[in-house]
Amino acid sequence: MEKHRLYITKKNQIWTIGGTKDVLMSYLDGDDDEILQFAVPDKDFAIILKNDMTYTVLDTQQEAKDYIANIYRNYNIYQNNDDRCYIMRDDHDRRYLTSAEAQKDGVFDYVFVPRGKYYITKFGKIIGVGSSEQEMQQKMYNHYRAKYTYSA
Repeated sequence: MEKHRLYITKKNQIWTIGGTKDVLMSYLDGDDDEILQFAVPDKDFAIILKNDMTYTVLDTQQEAKDYIANIYRNYNIYQNNDDRCYIMRDDHDRRYLTSAEAQKDGVFDYVFVPRGKYYITKFGKIIGVGSSEQEMQQKMYNHYRAKYTYSA
């Protein structure tokens, strides 16, 4: 597989493949912008963005998906499809119908997650509740303080 040079301006994501970085010099946006250089195949490469700026470039879309999944491997998103809506914060297998039941069982650190709502955990501990999977992903990005995406 033949590799080509990919040049990208870090801030504005303007890029060229196979050319020279000189064509991007006029697109630099301030002293803290730079032109990044990567070796890529002529097609099917993926650019990973962190907070909408180039982070890295990988050879395939699947590599990019795996890379992002590894970054967020400690986060999990679940939907509560159970009538028991009081869930122990760090053991979401322990659920209760009412807060009184939880307290009677000695559980005082619980989260109310109504039936059908989503919740997100990090290292198994509930850190947020919301109405949709997309909202939970946003909470994950906010908690991690960065949002990764890829463009192919």
